[in-house]
Amino acid sequence: MAVPSNYDILIFDMEDALVDQSVSLGMAVSRGVDTYLTSLVGVKPEGGPVYTVEDVKAFTEANDFESDFEVLNALLANAVQHLSEELSEDDFGGYDGRDLLDAMRTSGRITDTLGDLSARKNIPEFNKALRSRGGGKRGFPRVRTVNRWMVLSEGHIMMDNLVKRVLAEVYLGEELFAKEYGRARQFIVGDGAIRLETSWMDPEDLLQMRKRCPFAVLTSRSQAEAQFALQNIGMGGLVDVIVGQDAMGMGMADQEEVTWIRNLGVGGAGSADYTTRITEAIERVRAQEGIEQLVRIGYVGNTARDGRSFTQLKERYRMTVIGVAFGLDKKILIAQKEKGADLVIAEPSQLIRVLSERPRMRGSDTHGGMY
Repeated sequence: MAVPSNYDILIFDMEDALVDQSVSLGMAVSRGVDTYLTSLVGVKPEGGPVYTVEDVKAFTEANDFESDFEVLNALLANAVQHLSEELSEDDFGGYDGRDLLDAMRTSGRITDTLGDLSARKNIPEFNKALRSRGGGKRGFPRVRTVNRWMVLSEGHIMMDNLVKRVLAEVYLGEELFAKEYGRARQFIVGDGAIRLETSWMDPEDLLQMRKRCPFAVLTSRSQAEAQFALQNIGMGGLVDVIVGQDAMGMGMADQEEVTWIRNLGVGGAGSADYTTRITEAIERVRAQEGIEQLVRIGYVGNTARDGRSFTQLKERYRMTVIGVAFGLDKKILIAQKEKGADLVIAEPSQLIRVLSERPRMRGSDTHGGMY
């Protein structure tokens, strides 16, 4: 006999609640810096890495960048300003983009090693400069660093945005990069950092929970990457619906169109806002499972992130919002409570127990409780 569930559907934000990326993203940025500097700038490989995984993690936590691409971009700008010579674009024959970097790299003027730049990187001074100008994403464009023209981070990933290209190659690995972009990697060999990801929770516990109600997942990844990540952490087959970065409202963007747009090099498909994507996840599961009446929906994710509003969803679906802050500063717990979480979970081991309990009603004495 099936065990009754407290929820009709459980929705997880993949990056917040299911997949631990603390090692994979730090490794991707660390390797991305070294790959960019050696392959594109001409820095010698001895003595690396410039930034350890711990350096990347500390820098990310100290600043408010919105993506790992922005973190890599900033750390590269910091690294090249510590080259032993300040160079000018005008020194290399009027080239631009990749051709400009090739001319510089083959000129023989770059004599530094990764070890030299690691010794000079001075992250505390860079953090101080960013804070004095408004913090990471606001301060970085205002901070003057020499040699920043060497860091190509504008435009499409398949054209002159070499920062994003290197990061994707390092993170995704050969097979997944080829699946996403229809071509082979140029700058790196070996497994992608994505394989270092682990599950926040025991997959066996999630399997038992899945027997009681269907799962949906929201993610900033594409469908292919999300499916790979779930399989990698032992959750392949447990998720009924994935709403990825290509979601555009009710239904998915046509995959042929998405691939065509990427290969053309003019940008990616636009994504719906977070509330719309949650609605899509609910309605797709509802249609697949033949659920006529929804009694309660459970959402698990970081409610404090920008652009996430749950007021209408709570009213429409009688949704219980469970905030999670795994591996994050405890201040995030309080912020999530203020942003509408009915309760907040600090440790992964507590989440399965909470999901097995009867949902806490808003307005009761336990509203906004923390575990």
